[in-house]
Amino acid sequence: MQIRLLIFLLLVFSGVHAQNNLRLISENGRLFKAYANNKVLNEKPEASILVENIKEDTLVIRVEFEDKEIAEGTLYFLEKRNKVAHKEFNYLLDNKHNKVKFTFTGMYPIITLPEPLVPVKPVVDTSYKLRNNLLGHYCELKEGKALYFNNIPSKGDCKTPMPKIYLTYYTNLVKRAQTEDDKYAIAENTCRNNCISVSQLNKILALVPYELEKLKLIRTAYYHITDKKNKSQLDSSFKLESSKKELNGFLTTADETKQQLVNCTKSSPDNVIGLFCEKLSVYANDAERYQIFKKTYADYCYSTAQVKQVLKTFIHDREKLDAAKALYYYCTEKEKFEDLSESFSYNTTTADLKDFVSKQKN
Repeated sequence: MQIRLLIFLLLVFSGVHAQNNLRLISENGRLFKAYANNKVLNEKPEASILVENIKEDTLVIRVEFEDKEIAEGTLYFLEKRNKVAHKEFNYLLDNKHNKVKFTFTGMYPIITLPEPLVPVKPVVDTSYKLRNNLLGHYCELKEGKALYFNNIPSKGDCKTPMPKIYLTYYTNLVKRAQTEDDKYAIAENTCRNNCISVSQLNKILALVPYELEKLKLIRTAYYHITDKKNKSQLDSSFKLESSKKELNGFLTTADETKQQLVNCTKSSPDNVIGLFCEKLSVYANDAERYQIFKKTYADYCYSTAQVKQVLKTFIHDREKLDAAKALYYYCTEKEKFEDLSESFSYNTTTADLKDFVSKQKN
């Protein structure tokens, strides 16, 4: 029994005995093959080699270059004449004075790289922001982008404001947004797709920096407000007297002249939409075209044919899809909106449009 234990300890000791690495580098990039103890260390000529798990404290190396030049040298794997373990010793094949010498250039701890270098993506994505079920029926986060549901009653006016948790979702999305345009888009979608109280609207406006944009949001949200008797409280979201004056002017006449655009039932004349498309076509690229589109599209109502006409002014699917989503709310034929799929070049964009439309239906 003792003999077996002794043999086991010897094997363990030999396994953990000093093991070091050698990195041999040719100074001028000459290719070489190296030998130790009559054993070749690299099958093909190389300018740099790494020899691992060297147990000896000294090693006699013979190097043969492609031009048949041969050099020999004794390499030491010691630190201040003491044995070391788990170190990498670097030696340079120095070709000064037409004679190759082995020059020690440094000793470093052996660092084991992780395997694999790039971690495998988890089978289940556990990142908080991409769990689609976290935002209830407010919106679905798809690949980091918010896809909003339409929570407006299909018939009748809004009577119950959106759940309080929706404001939390709104706040989190706004804080995550990178630009002011992105923040405004989140606010606009929240106002457009939900019944909302005056108090909730004021909290949404609090995260919008510009008063002109706040006025636009109120125009979008006004006909979804559940307690219009409190509409005068919207005044508290503004500091400029000119903004307050414009707000009061809108609130005074809003109920009397309920805009057709709130619920488009009749499309704008074809010649009007044609002029709008001509105006968009003037711009050299989709980025400029979409900026102008955002400022003016809400002035009209559209049939699906007219929506298709507007989308043709754009070149790329990305801007086409963003424009289509905006035009949906002003389309007089929402039941035919999925027919616009042929306007897109890629199946993925078509799928995104259908996904969007499905979330606008209660």
